[in-house]
Formats: sequence, structure tokens, C-alpha cells
Amino acid sequence: MIKIVERRLDDTLNELRRVVTPLSPYLLMAAGHMLHVVLQEHRILTCGARECSHLAAYFAHLMIGQFKHERPGLPTIAIQEFPGGSEPYAKAIRALGGHGDVLFGIARNGTEGLEAVIDAARERDMQLVLLTSGDPNEISATLSSQDSLICIESTRAAIVHEAQLMVIHTLCDLIDRQLLGLDNT
Repeated sequence: MIKIVERRLDDTLNELRRVVTPLSPYLLMAAGHMLHVVLQEHRILTCGARECSHLAAYFAHLMIGQFKHERPGLPTIAIQEFPGGSEPYAKAIRALGGHGDVLFGIARNGTEGLEAVIDAARERDMQLVLLTSGDPNEISATLSSQDSLICIESTRAAIVHEAQLMVIHTLCDLIDRQLLGLDNT
């Protein structure tokens, strides 16, 4: 039985390495963009489609609090879904978002579940950082040139979820390192 567990862990780690390693340049770009926004006294508004909402709240928690290094809190708001609305999160984006802010949207597949909030962000002249999975070429067609896409190329829901958590940790670490001028080790 221990061999089954070890093989499962090895398989998962290998698959995570395969899907996360190619994301490095996109993570650097997204982290730099997010840091630039908060240094310009704008905000990051984050939300997640359905089962990804807890990842958005966790990201905001790390940005307001801290990840690994002591630093001031960074202006990040986790948007919660309002019950009874036909456009999840969109009302909050229209109320809170503005020119210069960033919407960090997290979805399991493409823009599924985030369509209305992306439209609301466009109305408010916000830029978008999208963390999702699927076909990056298809998803990129829905984004503008100022937006950032972090696309995990896997169809396995568990791998996508674990990779999204790794991406969130990496973004927080990169933002901290740039903000605090930490070395590259």
C-alpha cells in the first residue's frame, strides 16, 4: 500500500512540474503588473468562479497580511458573490473597481463563470489577470493586450487546483521580493 501512495505522490508532483514550469514568464509579468498597480495607489480586486472563490479570498488574505516576509499590507479586495444576482461579482466590481485597478479572476476552465465580471471590469476600465486552465490561444482571444493570462494546461481538476495554489504562492513571493528588493535566491 505504501508503494501506491508513493507512486501517486510522484505522479502528482511530476504532473505539477510539467504544467507549472512553463508559467514562469507569465508569473513574472503578472506579479510585476500587480505590484505596479498597488504602488500607483490602485487596488487588486479578486474573485473566483464557483469552487475557486476560496482561492481568491486566500490570495487577498496573503496580500493584505503577508506571505513569507514582513511588509505593509497591499490593497486587495476579495469580492464575494451576492445572492440572487444574475451576474456574480459584477455588481461589486461596478461599485468598487475603477480605472487603474486590476481584476484578478480565477476560474477552473477558461473564463467560465467569470464572463459577467470581466465585462464589468471592462466597463470600469480595469485590467485583468486571469488564472485558469484550458486552451491559452482560445482564452487569449478574449483578452486585451494589457491583460495577463496564467493558463494551466491540464484537464485534471485536482492538478489544476493544486497548480493554482502554487501559482498564488509564487505570485505573492514575487511581489514581496520586488517590493522589498530581496535577492533572487
